[in-house]
Amino acid sequence: MSEENPTNVNETMVNDSPNDMTTDKINPVQKTTTVNDEIPTDNFDPSTIDKKSLDELLDVAKTLLVKTPKMAFDHFGIIRKKFYDKYNTEKDQEHAIFKKENSDSETEFNFSKQHLIDEIRAIEEQIKQALKEEKERIELEKKKNLALKKKLLVKLEEIVSQDETLETINQVKEIQKEWKSIRILPKESVNELWDKYNFLQNKFYDNHSINIELKELDRQKNLAYKIELTKKVESLMDEKSIKRCFIMLNKYHEEFKNTGPVPKESNEPIWQAFKKASDAVHEAKQKTIEELENHKIENLKKKEILLEKAILINAVTARSPKEWSEKTKQFDDLFAEWKKIGPVPKSNKDAVWINFNGNRNDFFSQKKIFFGELNEERNKNLKLKESLCKQVEELKTSTDWATTSKKIIQIQTEWKKIGPVPDKFNQKIWKKFRGACDFFFDAKNKANTGKREVENENLKQKEELIAQLQELASSKTENKTAFQSLKKINASWRNIGFIPHKHVNRINKAYDNASKAVYDKYSQQIEEQKAANLSAHYSEIFQSNNGHQTLEKEERNIQRKISSLNEEIASIETNMSFFAASKTADKMLKDFEQKISKTKKQIDRLKKEISTIKQVKRDATKEPQSEGKEA
Repeated sequence: MSEENPTNVNETMVNDSPNDMTTDKINPVQKTTTVNDEIPTDNFDPSTIDKKSLDELLDVAKTLLVKTPKMAFDHFGIIRKKFYDKYNTEKDQEHAIFKKENSDSETEFNFSKQHLIDEIRAIEEQIKQALKEEKERIELEKKKNLALKKKLLVKLEEIVSQDETLETINQVKEIQKEWKSIRILPKESVNELWDKYNFLQNKFYDNHSINIELKELDRQKNLAYKIELTKKVESLMDEKSIKRCFIMLNKYHEEFKNTGPVPKESNEPIWQAFKKASDAVHEAKQKTIEELENHKIENLKKKEILLEKAILINAVTARSPKEWSEKTKQFDDLFAEWKKIGPVPKSNKDAVWINFNGNRNDFFSQKKIFFGELNEERNKNLKLKESLCKQVEELKTSTDWATTSKKIIQIQTEWKKIGPVPDKFNQKIWKKFRGACDFFFDAKNKANTGKREVENENLKQKEELIAQLQELASSKTENKTAFQSLKKINASWRNIGFIPHKHVNRINKAYDNASKAVYDKYSQQIEEQKAANLSAHYSEIFQSNNGHQTLEKEERNIQRKISSLNEEIASIETNMSFFAASKTADKMLKDFEQKISKTKKQIDRLKKEISTIKQVKRDATKEPQSEGKEA
C-alpha cells in the first residue's frame, strides 16, 4: 500500500527578496543527497506479504539489501513486525500440539523454526550497518565538499585581486562550474559560504576592463538560463507526482542560485519572475496535498469501520465448520473491501493496518487450530469405526440369529454415538459397515421369513397413517382438534417397527410431506383467525362513539411502542459491540441476539395491527356504490 508522501520532500520555498539588489542571492536549500532527474521509486506494498510464510518473508527481507539504506530500513520494520507475529503464532500452535502429545513426558520443547530468528537478525544487522555507513559517508563527503569550496573561495579571491585578463575570466568560469558540481555541505556552513561566493563573483563582474563586453555576454547567457529555469518551474504546475514536483523545484532552485550574475537591470525582474512561479507551484501543490490528506482521513474512517467489524467477528468464537466457513467469508469480504480503499495518513497507516491484520491473523490462527483439533478428533473417530467394522465383519457369518442380532444392534448404537470421520473416508467406511450389517440381516431374513411379513405389516400401518394425515390436511377440522390428531398420529408412527429397506426413503418422505401440509394449513388458519378477530375488534371500536378518534389514538400508541422497541434494539446492538471483547461474550451475544429476534417479532405484530386499523378506517369511509337506473 505504497503512498506518495510529499511531506518527506524538502518543501522550503524561496520567499525572501534578495538582500542585495546587486546580486542574485537566493537562500540555499540544504540537501543531503544529490538531486537528479531520476526519482527513486518505492513500490513496496505491505499487503503483498500478508500470506507469505516465514521463509518467504526472509526472502523479501533479503531483497532489501540492494535498496538504498534508508528505504531498506523503513521497509524492514514492516517485514520484521510481520515476521515476529507469524513466528510467535506458529510457535504457540506447535507448542500446544507438543503439550498434547507429550503431556506425560519431560521432553523440552524446541521450536522447529528457531533457526530463522538468527537469519532475520543477521539481515537486520546488515541493514543497520549499511545505514550507519551511509550516514558516515555523507558526513565525510560534506566535510570534503566544505574544504573544496573553501579552496575555491581562496582561489576566487586571488583572481579578483589581480588584473583582469581573458585567462582570469576563464578561470572564474571554471570555478563557477566546479562550485556548482559540489552539492552537499554541513548545514551550518551553507549561508556563510554562499554569501562570500556571491560577493566575490559580483566584485569580479563589476570591475571595468577591456573584457567588459565578454563579461556582459556571460551575464546575458546567465539571464537566458534563468529565464529557462523560470519556464521549467512554471511547467511543474502540470506535474502529477507531488513528490517529483518538489524534488524538481528544489533542483531548479539549486541551479538558479548556482548560475552566475545577470545584467543589473534584469536582476530583480528575473528574481521576481522565478519567485512568482515558485510560489504559484508551491501554493497549488500544497492545496493538492491538503485535498489528499482530507481524502486520506476519510479513508482512515472507512478502514476504522472495517476494523471494528473485524474485531466483532473475531470476538465470537466459531464452534462448527459451517460457522468457521461463514466467518471466513466475512473476513475475506472485509479484506477485499479494505484493499479497495485508498491510502490513509502516514501517522495512522501502520497502526490501523497492524490492528486489522492482527485480528485477521488471529482469526485464521484460531481457525487453523480448530480444524487441526477437528481433524485429530475425526481421525480418532475413524479408528473407532474401523474397529466396529472389524467386529461386524467377524459376526456377519454367524447363524446364532438372536444373540448376534443383539450384538450387531449394540454395535450400531455405538456407531451412531461416534462423531464424523474425515470426508475422504466417510462413504468408504460407511459402505463397509453397512454392507457387513446387511449381509448378516439379509441372511437372517432368508432364514426367518416371518420378519419380512412383520416389516410388510409395518409398512401397511405407516401408509394408513400417511392417508390419515392427507385426509386431515384436506378436511375442515377445528385447529385444536387437528393438532391433537397430528400429535396422536406422530406417536403411533414412532411406535411402528422396521419396514422393508427399499421403501424407507419413499415412505419417510411421504410422511414428512403430509405432516408439513397439516401443520402449514392449520398454522395459517390460526393466523388468519387472529387477523379476523383483530379486524372485528377495531371495527367495533370504530362504530362506537368517537370511534375514529379512539382508533387514531390507538394507532399513535402503537407507533410509539414500535419506536420504543426500535430504540431498544439500537441500545442492545450498542451493548453487543461494547461487551464483545468480554470473557462472557459468547453467552451475552447469544442472549442479545435472542432478545433482538423476539423484539423484531413484536414489532412485526404491531405493524400488522396498524395495517388492520388503517384497513378498518378505509373500509368504513368507502362510499356505497350507486345502483344503475334505466334511462
